Order: sequence, then structure tokens, then C-alpha cells
Amino acid sequence: MAEQTGKTLTQLANELGVSRDKIIYRYKKLPEDHYYKENNTIYIKENGVQRIIDELGEDINEETPQQEVSSPINDYLIEQLAKKDEQIEQLQKLIDQQQQLNAEDKKLIKELHQYFALEAPKESNEEEDKRSAELEAQVAKLEEQMKKAEALSTEKEQLEKELADLKADLEAKQKKWYQFWKKKN
Repeated sequence: MAEQTGKTLTQLANELGVSRDKIIYRYKKLPEDHYYKENNTIYIKENGVQRIIDELGEDINEETPQQEVSSPINDYLIEQLAKKDEQIEQLQKLIDQQQQLNAEDKKLIKELHQYFALEAPKESNEEEDKRSAELEAQVAKLEEQMKKAEALSTEKEQLEKELADLKADLEAKQKKWYQFWKKKN
């Protein structure tokens, strides 16, 4: 079969700015030589397109596709989601920094273990006390960094939960097309 040119029902509806149902209604009235089917898709030939345009007349471009309804709630939720995205990005940076610090801390701990394993020459009590104090300060610093890392991780989890809740609320508040026809009581 020679390749024919035509427009699908949806393409024609979009071009004319009318509903697909109006095109289907008029397509069913067309003689068989005005359209053809290929792979379960209906294509309307040029003579069929012209006939449908003539039948629609003034209806063309009167209907406009439904656009998403903007509401203050949707705007607020979108703004909140943007803020949460920024917060998550900041938390991700903090977590990356914390992971780098943890790697450095592990390296220091490994060096300390190696130092004590070598049994350095005996130092005087004053030097041992200084070294011990330094090590205790380093251990305290490491513990503080670990607490910060845990706090950041907890805060990240809370923000992710809030983000998921906000997304769920947004999805729940968006109306489906058929809900616009319900009467308000």
C-alpha cells in the first residue's frame, strides 16, 4: 500500500482547538474514502479534514485546553518545596563535609594506634601528661564532631520526611478534572 498522509484525530483536535470528541463525532459521519486506519490508528485524509473543518465552522478555536488552575495553596506548597530542596542541598553539603572529617578522624585514630603500638621511648611524667592531655582533647573533639554528624543526619531525615509529607499534601489537594463538576455544598 502506498504511504498516505493524514492527521490523527488528536492532532486535528489540537490544531483546531476543539475537543477530541467533536472530531470523533464528525469522523464517524465521513465516508470511508476520507480516512484510513494503520496500526490501529485512524488517519483523516485532506478531503476529510476539510469536510470536518466545514462542519465545525464557528466552533473552531472557541474551546481552549484546560490549563492548570493556580491557587494560593499550590503556590505556597511549591514555594515550600523549593525551600526544602535548598535545605536538603545544604544538608547534603554538610554531610559531605562531615564524611571528610570522619575520614580525617579515622586517619588520626589509626596514627594514634600505631604510635601507641610502637611504644615510643619513655617520656618524663610531664611530657606524658601533656601528650595525654592532647590526646584527650583530640578524642573530645572527635566525639563532638560525631555528635554533630548524628544531629545533621537526624535533621536531614526530618526534612526528608517533611518534604515527603508536603508532596503528599500537594498531590492530595490537586483536583482531578471530574471534580470541577461537583457542586459545592
